[in-house]
Amino acid sequence: MAGEVDVAKRTGREAAIFCAYLLVAIAATWPLAARLDTAVSDLGDPLLNASIIDWDCYALSHALIHAPLHIFDAPIFYPSKYPLAYSENLIGIAVVVLPFHLAGLPPLAVYNIAMLLGIAISAYAGYLLARAITGKIAASTVAGLLYGFVPYKLGHLAHVQIIWSATPALLLAALILYRRKPSKKCAALVAIAFAASAIINIYLFLFGAVALALTLVLIAITERRGRRFWLTLMVALAIASLAALPVLMPYAIVAKEYDMRRGDGETLGASAMPADWLVPSGKSAVYGNLLPDAWHHSERELFPGLLLIALTIAAFARRRPVAEVENEPRRYRFRWLDALIVLLVIVTVIGFAFHSSTIPIALLVIAIVARLPLRAWIARSRVPIELWISALWIVIGVIGSFGLHAFFHSILFHDVPGFRATRAPARWALIAYAGLAGASAVALAQMKRRTLLVLALLAVVDVWPRIRWEHALSEPAPFDRWLATTHAGPLIELPLRNDLEYRYLLGAASPHIPLFNGVSGFEPPLHRRLRTEPLGDTTFDLLEKNGCRFVLIHIDSFSPLPGIAFDWIRRGLDEGRLVFLRRFDHEMNGDWLFALRRGPRTVPNEELQRLLDGKPTYNNATFGRIDRPRYNAMVTGPLDVSGWALSPAGISEVDVLIDSGRVRIVASRAANAQISGMYPRYSKTTLLSFSAHIERRPSGVPEKTDVQVAIVDGAGRITHMPDLLITWRE
Repeated sequence: MAGEVDVAKRTGREAAIFCAYLLVAIAATWPLAARLDTAVSDLGDPLLNASIIDWDCYALSHALIHAPLHIFDAPIFYPSKYPLAYSENLIGIAVVVLPFHLAGLPPLAVYNIAMLLGIAISAYAGYLLARAITGKIAASTVAGLLYGFVPYKLGHLAHVQIIWSATPALLLAALILYRRKPSKKCAALVAIAFAASAIINIYLFLFGAVALALTLVLIAITERRGRRFWLTLMVALAIASLAALPVLMPYAIVAKEYDMRRGDGETLGASAMPADWLVPSGKSAVYGNLLPDAWHHSERELFPGLLLIALTIAAFARRRPVAEVENEPRRYRFRWLDALIVLLVIVTVIGFAFHSSTIPIALLVIAIVARLPLRAWIARSRVPIELWISALWIVIGVIGSFGLHAFFHSILFHDVPGFRATRAPARWALIAYAGLAGASAVALAQMKRRTLLVLALLAVVDVWPRIRWEHALSEPAPFDRWLATTHAGPLIELPLRNDLEYRYLLGAASPHIPLFNGVSGFEPPLHRRLRTEPLGDTTFDLLEKNGCRFVLIHIDSFSPLPGIAFDWIRRGLDEGRLVFLRRFDHEMNGDWLFALRRGPRTVPNEELQRLLDGKPTYNNATFGRIDRPRYNAMVTGPLDVSGWALSPAGISEVDVLIDSGRVRIVASRAANAQISGMYPRYSKTTLLSFSAHIERRPSGVPEKTDVQVAIVDGAGRITHMPDLLITWRE
């Protein structure tokens, strides 16, 4: 009974620590938790990742049991092979949030729940790492906070796979536990942490494999371990590799089939320089404004915060008794290593002559390091082996982040399979942060509870973010609702433009119909050709050849040159390649759906002819335009918001929403003869112009904020217009 009470007590304590991290995550990202179905850090990658997680959840709940690899047949970039493998697969994240998907939450809400959980889970992983090193709960709680909320991660809110960075800390913790107690259970923990990265973050799978290998080299050099130690661990890692193979195979297949490799120039741009480790995230509340904007690059803002650095220095400065050192092994024990070094030198020289692989150089460096008397040096040092391992991860992460500016990642990039797909070597920093968290835990473990309480408060301040949320339109467009009921496909939405592709993917997420559209880390040849070649006969032929059945044209997205779309539609109708099906209300000029097929020439109906003649068509829904401010406007002094809105039911009110809707201002309204003359069929809307003059920035509204307009029609229905990001300086 006492044992059961202890287990319940420990479980409750661990749950309380995780919930504390989750509450901090909610507070730090507020009002994300209150706007789950709209808030995103931007309207790009978050929409892509939301659609990926939605597909993963669908596949996990419907198709995975019958066809495991079918999960990589995501309904984008049709008919290309394994399109999920063009980017992060996010399967592991989908497993965690699957209950929310099954409960019927929309894709963006499920994605934002994944964001909040990812921050808390990463912090808890940092806590487990600190516990593995120190065994101290209070100290580990602070270390977990510093790891999970490190500014670099919260600067990457557009990349949920970076927010979910628990695996480096878990892998390091499992390695430390296995070194202390080389049991099958601990070996299994190492294997699970290693394999988990393959379904969460491929970058961390690759980087973690290197960190794991070099850590084992360090252990082999500094400690004498028996055959059982190595055999147990190797078997566990072999099983983990086999388990990860079904996830890694599609990446290898598409890389070979579509030559999906990064160029040196692309990767060099996301390779850090030493100075980047002093550049804080622009989203850091404490450090974000310390440097000019020109210094900031989203992939290279690597500064981890002063507290994490200070604690790491304190850990290595701590004195401890010098251990007794066994006599150095006799020289003849190193003769085989000397021979290997000589052989590698010869191979390296020959390699330089023929410009062959740089792998022998890496092996030569490792052999030389192994030849040094590291065992004696570490034993004589004041630093425990756990700190040496943490230091190794810090060094690996820092040097790796330099990417093609240094030898380490360059060797991996050019000669090791998989690494050629890595665009952002700066993400090696996540390995360094795990090492920093482990080292800081050693310093924290020596402090009293009162000091830890103060440091916990300082840690919250040190990592606190300053986030400007953008808001996606959560209400499905009429076409999206039609698609959800008909599942009509394969389909292409035009125009093909990267900033629009994200919206297309999110809109078509739930129906899971085959879509020619897509945006990802890589682009297959067919999509690239459709995107780069102008609309013409070639487009008809390419779509027909690859099985396209429907074409949806967003006329307003062709602005300011809608004539390109008009000419292509006329040609398709005249040649019998397009058949008009129907119009859907959307924005000002609607979405127009056509069937793609060969047949006799068709004549446009009255509604389509009005469109092709450049005349307004009729909407059964509210629509309008914001004239001021513009997206990303710089506002000095008063803020003026103006535009117009029309609705068949009339307009009863227009509200201006500022700072994620925290401030609401009712706009004044007036008649507008010019717009009324253009749209004479909306007689119920008499006061269609709206305007609001805000003399000064309201209290509590940050300089970087957002503005959105909400239109209430005569029937009480609310329509939100696209969110506008602004910088408002007084």
